Amino acid sequence: MMQEEDDFLISPVRNPAGQISTTVVIPVFNAEATLLRAAQSALEQTSRDIEVIIVDDASTDSSWQTICTLLSQDSRVRALRNKQNRGKSVGMNRAMTVARGQWLAVLDADDWYHADRLCSLMRLANRQAVDMVADNQFLYDARADRMVCTAWHPSNSAWELSFDDFLIGSDAYENFNLGMLKPVMKVDFMRKMGRAYEEKARQGEDFLHLFQFFLAGGKAAISDRPFYYYTQPFGTISHQWSHTTRTRYDFQNAFEVNQRHFEAAVQSLTLRQRALLETRNRNLLALETYFSAKSAAARHDWRAAIATLAGYPAALDCLLWRLRHRFLSQPTSRAIDRIAARSRQRTPLDIPEYQPGATA
Repeated sequence: MMQEEDDFLISPVRNPAGQISTTVVIPVFNAEATLLRAAQSALEQTSRDIEVIIVDDASTDSSWQTICTLLSQDSRVRALRNKQNRGKSVGMNRAMTVARGQWLAVLDADDWYHADRLCSLMRLANRQAVDMVADNQFLYDARADRMVCTAWHPSNSAWELSFDDFLIGSDAYENFNLGMLKPVMKVDFMRKMGRAYEEKARQGEDFLHLFQFFLAGGKAAISDRPFYYYTQPFGTISHQWSHTTRTRYDFQNAFEVNQRHFEAAVQSLTLRQRALLETRNRNLLALETYFSAKSAAARHDWRAAIATLAGYPAALDCLLWRLRHRFLSQPTSRAIDRIAARSRQRTPLDIPEYQPGATA
């Protein structure tokens, strides 16, 4: 029986006894093809003291039926269903208010976890006494059904991620940047942040979430070993969208929300941090201009394409950057490799030896 709140429904707790280490939140919208894989990867973690909250954002496909089946099969599953589509951020914030775990992890519905992900990351988090931990990622091209590479070069090491390095590594031009990390964060810390996810953002929610984390003084550790499988929206190999309902990133929305957060936080930022955020925002505008011009060119509206580029000449830098990188055989992020190497040298972390299947 679902409990009714203002504009959403939520299932009751069915296993109230015992301590919950981690709450895994899976935001869902029309993910019938991949939801079961994602949910099973969470439920099959070697860390068993978890709960999984699946947030259905008013899906119109069979996602809700899949969620109901999972509810009937495993008492660790809870379901939250929005009565109308509200976006990932609203769902994440609602799940956070009812999460019973000490830590909260996000799992997008078209991605999945390695079975040892939570166990490994919790061991690292506890050893380093941090507020957030995240890992390297496998990048998966769904249409080609192939792993492309890892986000950066993997190794059995870890490093501390500073605010400055987070901003340096969040270049919007990159196929993967540090704003795309999938963090596991202390629930108490998130609640102190208030609404941890920006609810007006439909794009770049994860970057803004991490930006607020560092503004609040959070301490983070990063594992170089990949345990998260990330489905590329637009495949590096196939050069196709991961599924037919995908549309391009709304860089204009991302720019506007980023700019508002930047202006609100500007007095708390160093001159270097301000410069890095200004660069990121310029790149977001350049990307919006580039893709708008590309759409006009695809319609053979060359006048509109030229006028669009002329309106924001920095988009030409974006065009040149994309032409250079399109033909690189290895899309692994060199920027993150440099950050990781520098951070390991500056603040080497004493990490627990990786032992598959070991308990936290």
